[in-house]
Amino acid sequence: MRGSTIGQGVAGIAAVFALTACSGGGTAGAQQPSSDLVANSSTSAAPTATSSPSSQPSAEPGKQQHTGTTPASVSASGFHAELTIQQAGLGLLALENTGKSPVTIKGWPQLQFLAADDSQLKVPTQNVEIPGPGPSITLRPGTNAFAGVKWETGDKGNPSTFVATTLKLVPPHGSGSTVVDVIGTDGKKVGYPEFDVTSVKVGTLQPSTQGVTVF
Repeated sequence: MRGSTIGQGVAGIAAVFALTACSGGGTAGAQQPSSDLVANSSTSAAPTATSSPSSQPSAEPGKQQHTGTTPASVSASGFHAELTIQQAGLGLLALENTGKSPVTIKGWPQLQFLAADDSQLKVPTQNVEIPGPGPSITLRPGTNAFAGVKWETGDKGNPSTFVATTLKLVPPHGSGSTVVDVIGTDGKKVGYPEFDVTSVKVGTLQPSTQGVTVF
């Protein structure tokens, strides 16, 4: 198993991130990831987009304004990130400006998968233009940008599977990282997530959820 190479890490949603865990406020002390989160889905997937996506090589309530300019560098400390599971292997990523001033972002967030020992895992990740090119988005305090995330699930016994228990995010053109809260299909925060993944695709950040999870 390639568990402990680079990152922090999440016991198996049976689909691209095998995500298993118990919800929200778990008791103190060690707990084991619990039953499959996808089974009790109460969250529907985002609306369907009409345009077909093209891919990019990977590397790694208020109004929102968007222009074609390239944004300046921003700090991850000014954001809160959530990944809400839509169905097995598919999530809706929301990036909220928690600062006191507007910030402008454009493109793709960078996701980091961390193993149980907090080492970063080298999960193959592809940036794709879904639902299309990412506009420059100016987020006022308290507003969000959205992106779709799709993952392939692997068997924990397979050396090509990465087992992550923490997910982090680096904003586009940003510095530092912030931990991503994982929200289950029941709408509750997952206390002890686990992702057993072989590869990941990340869509562009958009000012609305329209079409972002249509892979």
